[in-house]
Amino acid sequence: MAVSIIVAMTRDRVIGNKGTIPWHIREEAEHFRELTTGNTVIMGRNTWESLPEKFRPLPDRLNIIVSTSLGEQKGAIVCKTVSEAVVKAAYAGKGETFCIGGAQLYMAMLPMAEVMHVSWVKGNFAGDAHFPEIDFSQWEQKQTREYEKFTYVKYLRKRPSG
Repeated sequence: MAVSIIVAMTRDRVIGNKGTIPWHIREEAEHFRELTTGNTVIMGRNTWESLPEKFRPLPDRLNIIVSTSLGEQKGAIVCKTVSEAVVKAAYAGKGETFCIGGAQLYMAMLPMAEVMHVSWVKGNFAGDAHFPEIDFSQWEQKQTREYEKFTYVKYLRKRPSG
């Protein structure tokens, strides 16, 4: 099953700091909502717990949490493994499936991703959570859009030739 990654990060690959996102960019949050609404989002426990209570579950999306320690969560499906989460997402058939973080989940799902939606945040931010290293030779830029505080780039995984 095809999975998409959606992430906002700095050029240093910072995605979080002390359980929160180190920047507050309204346009980027709106961009995230626009891309993911009506689809499926898969997230780790820390990402789920970092969402403000009023946004849990993320509205108008199928919310799937990968966690070995969480019990049942209102409005979300909890899965013990990444593969279980991907199967549930495929079975639900609710649009595109997005991995929305955090760092461990990005690491696990990057090899199966066909699309990456990256918001390259401008500026330097301290962080203790980083996106995995990316081999950009495997990816092709398909779309770029400039914003005041970030640059959005859509990447597609290159297909082997032959």
